[in-house]
Amino acid sequence: MPASVALTAADFVGRLALGTAQLGLDYGINNTAGRPPDATVHEVLSTAQAAGISLLDTAAAYGDSEARLGQWLSRHYPSGSLFQVVTKVAAGPAAQVQQQLRESLGRLRQPAVYGVMFHSFSAFREQPGGWAALQEARHGRLAQRIGVSLYHPQEAVWLLEEGLDVDLVQVPYNVLDQRFGPLLPELARRGVEVHVRSAFLQGLLLREPATLPAFFAPLAPKLTRLQRLAQTADVPLPALLLQFAACAPGVSRAVVGVDSAANLRENLAAATHLIAAEQRRPELQELAEKTDDFILPYTWPPRS
Repeated sequence: MPASVALTAADFVGRLALGTAQLGLDYGINNTAGRPPDATVHEVLSTAQAAGISLLDTAAAYGDSEARLGQWLSRHYPSGSLFQVVTKVAAGPAAQVQQQLRESLGRLRQPAVYGVMFHSFSAFREQPGGWAALQEARHGRLAQRIGVSLYHPQEAVWLLEEGLDVDLVQVPYNVLDQRFGPLLPELARRGVEVHVRSAFLQGLLLREPATLPAFFAPLAPKLTRLQRLAQTADVPLPALLLQFAACAPGVSRAVVGVDSAANLRENLAAATHLIAAEQRRPELQELAEKTDDFILPYTWPPRS
């Protein structure tokens, strides 16, 4: 029996991290409501905390996400947050990186964070001097883990080959985008905590095939097959997708973004379908897409 099947519901929820881009930006292919009001943000965070989610994923670039999180955290946990927080900053000269981290901590109203990553691997390669600032932050206990958000497998290969003291990465991983799959166990073996994002591919994987914009029309057969797999397994499609990402070998956390507490509760319900969903993993792996244009959101037409 695969190790992931042995997870309890509580273990599964513990693997989830709440992504907060939607709390600070008008974000996602299916977003029609825009940036949520404060009451919704507070309800989402309270629901996450009550459910046992312990990690929040944010970034300086996510609009006012950090500030909204800081407002809620300082109000509910003035003596110290029960949440761990991972944020991201832009790569640059060491002094600039240090300043960005100070500003992020100020907005979050936290003395330290669990993790801090560079938002862009290419920018990190162009400005390698900033890495020393993250190392100093870890040494000074402003962050427990430091790393880089990745977009392409060759970036992970480079990190492994260079032996850089990265201990946290975030990568995209879902039933269409399985490019990092072979590398995840090796990253974990090297002591790198792996967080995966885009389990729903910004909502694309939840779209009805008949409603796809013309750009995505070639994906209709795969999305139709995906829906049929979920129906056959008697597993809600979001649960099937989230379990596929969260329980992949080598994965520590799956970052899931929501725009309402109801949406979060739907995702938490995936914990009741672990065995049935895991049994479909071999069939889901067959849906891997080889065309980067469909799996890399930065290549998509605006508001497709």
